Amino acid sequence: MNDVSRSRRPVAGRVSPVDDLLRAVARDDCRPLLRSRGEVLSTGELADRARRVAAALSRRGVSAGDRVALVSGNSIDRVGWMFGIWWLGAVEVSVNVELRGPMLAHVLTDSDPSLIVCQDDCLGQVREAVAGEVLPMSELTADPVGQAKREELDAAQRSFGPGDLATILYTSGTTGPAKGVMLPRAYFSNLAEVWTDRLGLSADDIGYFPLPFFHVDAHVKLTACLQSGSSIAFRERFSASEYFADVRRFGATWASGVGAMLSILAQGELPEPGSHRLTRLIGAPIPQIAYETFEDRLGIPVLTLFGQTECDGIAMDNVGQRRRGAAGHPHDAIEVQVVDENDRPLPAGETGDIIYRPRRPYLTALGYWRRPEATVEAWRNLWFHTGDSGHLDADGFLYFDGRRTDSFRRRGENISVWELEHSLNTAGGVQECVAIAVRDEHGGEDEIKVFVVPDGESLVLEEFVEHCRKVLPRFAMPRYLTVTDGSEFVRSAGTGVVQKHLLSRDITSPDVVEVPR
Repeated sequence: MNDVSRSRRPVAGRVSPVDDLLRAVARDDCRPLLRSRGEVLSTGELADRARRVAAALSRRGVSAGDRVALVSGNSIDRVGWMFGIWWLGAVEVSVNVELRGPMLAHVLTDSDPSLIVCQDDCLGQVREAVAGEVLPMSELTADPVGQAKREELDAAQRSFGPGDLATILYTSGTTGPAKGVMLPRAYFSNLAEVWTDRLGLSADDIGYFPLPFFHVDAHVKLTACLQSGSSIAFRERFSASEYFADVRRFGATWASGVGAMLSILAQGELPEPGSHRLTRLIGAPIPQIAYETFEDRLGIPVLTLFGQTECDGIAMDNVGQRRRGAAGHPHDAIEVQVVDENDRPLPAGETGDIIYRPRRPYLTALGYWRRPEATVEAWRNLWFHTGDSGHLDADGFLYFDGRRTDSFRRRGENISVWELEHSLNTAGGVQECVAIAVRDEHGGEDEIKVFVVPDGESLVLEEFVEHCRKVLPRFAMPRYLTVTDGSEFVRSAGTGVVQKHLLSRDITSPDVVEVPR
């Protein structure tokens, strides 16, 4: 493993993950890149699959700048599609496969894709959400690409610039539906360099990644593996019982997780010393039990970070620079400040708004898809405003102190409260729903408590729960319900907005119903 105490000099001229893939192929086209339980894919094989997808999409009329919505869980095929879309200069709309109903319909309507490509077992939920053609992934005929077409595709992809739009990823809105975050082609490559440096990745490393491929983390970490010559193993969905078995099976040297996941793993069956190759765990947030179990008992360094879709890795640990309780240390690529309500920097230890800006081009999002006002608001005074509270200590470590925006963080997902309440309010027998976060101290994330105001006598709680399961992704399912007449709601004058900070976070009183998982 490389010496992680020293930063590496960034490579000039990073353009895109496709360019990184071609560089990796030139070094060694047989080098393993993706590992699943049933297949190992080399860099050369990925390039071949991606060219086939690009050629097939081109035959269907997709061209540079067109948006292709990709609805797929973790698979090697999904990665081939993603690179094929990029190869053509088209734009990947990376869709969360857990979305249902209005939330899914919003993403697929707002992004206005030329084509929706769908994993076969997701066809039902997609066709319920939107009208029009949906292409099952299994139906695309991706024939081998001849030499002439290969040269044409490779020449075309070299013409796309580092600032061209590559991917739109939707993240939680605060006063409206989810916003599409526009990520340029070089974003993934430039942040991959940061991840490579902070994780100390080398060609000897094998990562284990049980998190969703549709998130930004997977895009960046896969690109980091291309740059470092390492590989990444994955499974379709997180399994607590199989996590360390997979780590041993794949020979992983690093592994990923999120707060609730790490908490579950820390309380389960742990690997025996010497039975694995793990040298670091990376995730956020990190519950205390994870430090006590993995670092103190097993001797595996636990690294964390502070990141968003808009910039995946604003502050990050490395093995030689980490502090428990912090959310990472800012690095050379991103400038971070904590400021007051007038954007004036605050001294160490004082809580304020976390803001940042890049020191080099294309390290952050281009803005929000078709929402120029939201883009301008977020980039006030030439700094990106995260909507989160935090502070810096005397040594420059960043601490996360809470959210200023009306959104939740649960199971590694950001949830728009506006979208959540809007979906719940469509249930029969409901006059109004108000959702608040209830802190899960073990996992370091949010559970959801909903106050339900019935519309007369027609509310049937069991039917309301079934409505939730139908229209909400699993990560947005409320954990606790309270049926109320709304008399405890204190509303702001003029707007009528419920002042949620005054609502009870209690989950033990008799009027609170816990929803079965």
